[in-house]
Amino acid sequence: MKLIKVLPSFERSVKRLNFEDKKRLAKSLELFNNFLLTAQIPSGLCLKKIDKDKYEFRVDIRLRVIVKQEKDTFYLVLAGSHDKIRQYLRRFRNK
Repeated sequence: MKLIKVLPSFERSVKRLNFEDKKRLAKSLELFNNFLLTAQIPSGLCLKKIDKDKYEFRVDIRLRVIVKQEKDTFYLVLAGSHDKIRQYLRRFRNK
């Protein structure tokens, strides 16, 4: 069974979003959950692998979500713009 866990960094990033972005995020998280249940990637999700254990999926044209996988657990790491995602990746790769 696959699990989804929310990290504090994800919660903080969601608090910064406006109401409309939060609604779109909720729909995308539902699509992501369906993907985990069915193993079929919905076309609107645009899930892509960005590292050996990290994935990115699209909420809308400017908003993305980073997910980290450890075995059967998927951690929601960050929701943000392309710039926020790049900042996170740069910081992670430097460690």
